[in-house]
Amino acid sequence: MINSNSVYEYAVVRFMPFIETREFANVGIVLIEPKEGRLIFKVSPKRFGRVTNFFEEMDKQLYKQAVESFTDELARLQSFCRANHLRSKELIGVFRELTRQRESVMHFGNVSRVLANETAEKMLDKLYQKFVARDFVNQKYREQQMVKALRETFANELAHKYSERKLKAGIYEFTLPFVRNTSQGKRIIKPLAFDQKTAMSAAEHGLMWVNRMKALVEKNIVMPEQALIAVEPPLKPHNDFKEVYDEVTGSVEDLGINLEQFENISKIVSFARDSGDYIDSSTSWQ
Repeated sequence: MINSNSVYEYAVVRFMPFIETREFANVGIVLIEPKEGRLIFKVSPKRFGRVTNFFEEMDKQLYKQAVESFTDELARLQSFCRANHLRSKELIGVFRELTRQRESVMHFGNVSRVLANETAEKMLDKLYQKFVARDFVNQKYREQQMVKALRETFANELAHKYSERKLKAGIYEFTLPFVRNTSQGKRIIKPLAFDQKTAMSAAEHGLMWVNRMKALVEKNIVMPEQALIAVEPPLKPHNDFKEVYDEVTGSVEDLGINLEQFENISKIVSFARDSGDYIDSSTSWQ
């Protein structure tokens, strides 16, 4: 039965295999309906290729074991709440303890509240689709298109080849789509999109790559002048996205790394050729 005044609280479950880097993936939702005394959850399956592919250097068994243990813990808590008929403030108290901030592989994002004219099950599924199922698409799909476009252009325009390679810099280990060894060291190109569903997701994704680039520079794996970030500004005309874009691109510039608008393909090709006539262009969001 649908209650027109259903109040729900929920938190996103995050999987963070490398606490040092702060990189995480959304893998589930836990939701409570305090008035009705309900705690329900949905967690990604143990065999979830999107997660293991996202963290390429991770032992795949780590995710499987973490999800299995965490799901069992949630199931025990759910049974406890049912057996003791917890509701209202008591259930909220249990939920707050469950979701408090911890430095662990499986943890929660901030607790949010929503008022909806939907059943708890429908709300849970909607939140899962928004924060988990679509999260990986939002983070990677556009950038995959950008990589494909550059790869096709380079094949036609360049005599030498760039390859996809895994680089390691301190605690960071990740794959870059375009890497080439030159007489001046490694030369790298990384497309970066700001098409995520929320400004928060865009910030997390952009700053993740800032930290990775910073590690490469500080560890002398790549000289800043030998790196280029090809950026595509956010399509959403909101100030919060503009702020994220400005913060991320400004941080890249502070590192001394080249920035280029993705639409300026000829400039990117010029950089890729090791041409001396490569000139930075403005990256301001018009």
